[in-house]
Amino acid sequence: MTIEFDAFTTDPAPGGQPRRRVAAALGATMLVAAAGGIGFGLGQNASDNAELAPADQPASTDAAGSASDSATDAPVTPATIAPVEPVATEPVEAMTESAVTESEGDAIDIIASGGGGWSMFGDQPMQLLLERTTDTGVLVRAHLGETWEQEYNEFDDFGGPEGWRPPAWCFESGQVRIALGGGASTGADVIDVGSVSWWNEPYEGRAVSHLTMGAVDGNPHRVVFVQAPADVDSVSVTFGDGATDSTTPSNGVALLVVPGAPETIVHEDGDYTWIEYVRDFDVTFNASQGEAINVDGRQSGWEDPAFQASCSPPPPALPEPGEQPADADVQEQVIVELMALIYSNDDSAENANRIDDPTGIAEAREQVRAGGFEEAAASAAAIVEELVFTSPTEAWFRYRIETTTGTFDQRFGIAVDIDGQWKITRNTICQDLSLAGGDCGGNVEMIRPPGS
Repeated sequence: MTIEFDAFTTDPAPGGQPRRRVAAALGATMLVAAAGGIGFGLGQNASDNAELAPADQPASTDAAGSASDSATDAPVTPATIAPVEPVATEPVEAMTESAVTESEGDAIDIIASGGGGWSMFGDQPMQLLLERTTDTGVLVRAHLGETWEQEYNEFDDFGGPEGWRPPAWCFESGQVRIALGGGASTGADVIDVGSVSWWNEPYEGRAVSHLTMGAVDGNPHRVVFVQAPADVDSVSVTFGDGATDSTTPSNGVALLVVPGAPETIVHEDGDYTWIEYVRDFDVTFNASQGEAINVDGRQSGWEDPAFQASCSPPPPALPEPGEQPADADVQEQVIVELMALIYSNDDSAENANRIDDPTGIAEAREQVRAGGFEEAAASAAAIVEELVFTSPTEAWFRYRIETTTGTFDQRFGIAVDIDGQWKITRNTICQDLSLAGGDCGGNVEMIRPPGS
């Protein structure tokens, strides 16, 4: 017996293609299962109704449909019927693959691992600042992305007087995309993209940024991005190994490119390792009018005291002067020398006598020596920067502390005249000892000018 059926198509899969062959496989599986069920059902029916069949009707037929040789034998009973084994069927998933091969040219929609990627600068609009091809065949481009101005609100606090805001050069104002390609004359072709910072208002009109590109391609290049004043005709870079490059700025910027990798320092901190590129170059700005200006690329702006001062809030003002002591200039010098002597790390009774109340100071000094800041504290020097007499027997002053590990500025102290001898107050000394872990025993407050 032949059973015919119309092919059908299920609803489209998420990809949009109908699951034709999957449906066909399901149909075939159902037919096989149905055939098994029919066979079992027919046999069961014959068993149940054999005694009802007419005497001249064969009780059973062979596979070809002819009467059995034993048609006149005893009635058929369930015990005489060979059990029909259920037809084994494969799971739909297993059948699908074999069914697919029956018809070529169709496609199957599947789900694959993966995801979307992204560009380093996304789809933001960028302005081409400069494109340059060097003598070594390197093509380098600089694109400027979106820039911004520093925004402040009433909750911002930079530690200075009300209304003070740091200049624009203290913070970057955007990002510059640097792309580099080529360089076959110095090694493998390079394809690399990086970025440096942009300043809307560079410090004194100049900004120098650097990065290394092409290391992944096995052909590293040292790249220096320069923002230059309008009157600069050319800029050049000289590295520690003698390599140089020079070019003419365009749109106030220049790209200097030198093959080779900079010296590196490997830093290991437990399980974390990072590589520091050594800055070993100088940049020269040449103008048609005036002398050339050299910028030391070995230091960042924050390592320049003048730059630091420009980005630091102005110190609070000292109190207004009061009645002055006789020989104020001489008395001021005495106080300056007192500070220098006290910070000489001397525990003698004479040094203690230079403080109005030395309670707990010797113990605090001992704590500092036993702590982790012993070396820095031993190198400390106090330098008085400004002093004002508020009365003939009291002086306020601003000072800084210089150590081998750094400078602590905008410190404030008080000196008092006791029985004709100037002494530094206990708070002045104890507030500094606390920086290195020394505790004078409580009742110590930071000294700040009134109203600051």
